[in-house]
Amino acid sequence: MREFFHDTNIIPPDAAGLLSYRIEKTYPIGQFFWYNLPRIMKTILFFQSTTRKSWIQKLTGVHRFAQEHDWFVQVVERFATASDIRRMLRMWTPAGCLVDRASSGGRAPDAFFRGIPAVYLDQNPEIPSSEHPCLLHDSAACAALAAEELVRCDCRSYAYLGLERKVHWDRPRQESIKTAAEAAGRPFCVLRRNTLRDDLRRMPKPCGILGANDYCAMEAYHAVVTLGLSVPEEVRIAGIDNDENYCETIPPGLTSVEPAFEMAGRHLCEMLAEEMEGAGNVRTEHYGPLRIVRRGSTNAMPGIDAKVRHALEHIRRHACEASLSLDAVASAMGCSRSLATSLFRKETGRSILDEIHDQRFQKMCELLSHGTLPISMVVQLSGYESDGFAKRLFRERAGMTMREYRNQSGTPTVPQRNRVT
Repeated sequence: MREFFHDTNIIPPDAAGLLSYRIEKTYPIGQFFWYNLPRIMKTILFFQSTTRKSWIQKLTGVHRFAQEHDWFVQVVERFATASDIRRMLRMWTPAGCLVDRASSGGRAPDAFFRGIPAVYLDQNPEIPSSEHPCLLHDSAACAALAAEELVRCDCRSYAYLGLERKVHWDRPRQESIKTAAEAAGRPFCVLRRNTLRDDLRRMPKPCGILGANDYCAMEAYHAVVTLGLSVPEEVRIAGIDNDENYCETIPPGLTSVEPAFEMAGRHLCEMLAEEMEGAGNVRTEHYGPLRIVRRGSTNAMPGIDAKVRHALEHIRRHACEASLSLDAVASAMGCSRSLATSLFRKETGRSILDEIHDQRFQKMCELLSHGTLPISMVVQLSGYESDGFAKRLFRERAGMTMREYRNQSGTPTVPQRNRVT
């Protein structure tokens, strides 16, 4: 592997762990990369903008398209300088370029890609490219979905915590939550970091806060708990991106909107393929939210027993573990199995097992919608040990088999049931 790529070897994955292509002939490494790769498959440069989950999802979509169309995708790190970019373009002589501009607010760098098929992802719409098409995130639609969730919680006031460094997608998110607050007839304010705690004290409770992304929502959460306020009883919080590294690290869990990043990566490739064939034109297309993932930060459940609230959160976090049982939930509630069972049904109108199966069903839907894992792996990752039982339960709830659900057209979201959580 250190000297040759052989017909039984795989190109080592890049830092994201997503690039792996089989090589049909034997080449010395240097000779292969610098001379033969462009002759074997189309080389695409993907210019990176961030290292967060959104980037990994975009790259996943790109990778899947590349596998289907014999593309080799080389990632250019986000800290590349102008000289680095020019050097990479000379070295790789790419058939096309994908340029993620989500963290950049300036003009489109058309000068670098003149004469090269290229597509921009999330270029500032106020200063669009005059030479290449762009795929743009519908920030307002994502924020509107989060705002709808906060309004559903019937807050007495609303607020927005934006980014310290302003980017083009921040303002539309602020306007969305402001519009929702005005439509609900509730006061709205923009939170400032230098007066954050004072602003939070003054807000009528319960209040709803939207963070520009999950990181901003976590900042709001920290300020809230530092003040001794409770989430979600006094403050309900939502974010955008559904980055589990943030959303799953606070006790109630952070409700968040997940944009369709993976589908965006794939569509970006489709647009580039048109450019490479000479059939594209300068235009802007859009991608929006995929779904909202509800967690404890917007799940106030007024009047519900504290033990049952704790049980619901415990089930949400551990439902996909095969070891989760009635006894484990009862232990988390701090009471006997019989008391836990009766108390849970009294407060929610359903059994503990119903809630566990519901969470697992949602996970199966998610895995089937967003990936190509074997059905047996979907079952296992959802917490079931029996394929037959899981398939039967899925058919009862979805009205179709897992394979039919995966194959049906237009299945970008997970169906929602009427639930306490």
